[in-house]
Amino acid sequence: MSNLIRLVYVSRSSFEAAKDFSGIEPTVARILMQSRKNNPKQKIGGVLYYGNGFFFQCLEGYSDTVNALTSKIMKDDRHVDVQILKVNQIEDRLFKNWSMKYIPLEKDVVNVLKRHQVKEFNPYEFNDELIDEFVSLFAKVSDPSEQADQDYSDEPIKKSWWEKFTGLFR
Repeated sequence: MSNLIRLVYVSRSSFEAAKDFSGIEPTVARILMQSRKNNPKQKIGGVLYYGNGFFFQCLEGYSDTVNALTSKIMKDDRHVDVQILKVNQIEDRLFKNWSMKYIPLEKDVVNVLKRHQVKEFNPYEFNDELIDEFVSLFAKVSDPSEQADQDYSDEPIKKSWWEKFTGLFR
């Protein structure tokens, strides 16, 4: 049996989303950059979605490191009402090539909500089927901000894009 887990949690943002920005909301961008910098050290991967003031995040990795990160996230003042929706032991990662994949608001998300007759993105109201459908969707949808940056197979961790980028300035 594998010691790998997939944990899905949701939270509400404690910050007011910036009104005039292009691309990723600035606070979310900082969370994403921090995740992409720190997660490879712990062999944690996953996906982050931010919409309608809510975070929906899936983390994959070894149970002790994912649980430690989740505890840290619960204390992060950028999140409130953190709720773990699902934790499963897994044999294979869905996000094995990502330290943290980012999914922007897309028509695919809206289509899933419509298909389930859900009016707006509120992950606190999702049932298991909808949670699984979003995790599967996010595994397939491309991240427009980056290329995959990891390989969490049995091989040693490769340098992340962040390590390569910061190495240019040493």
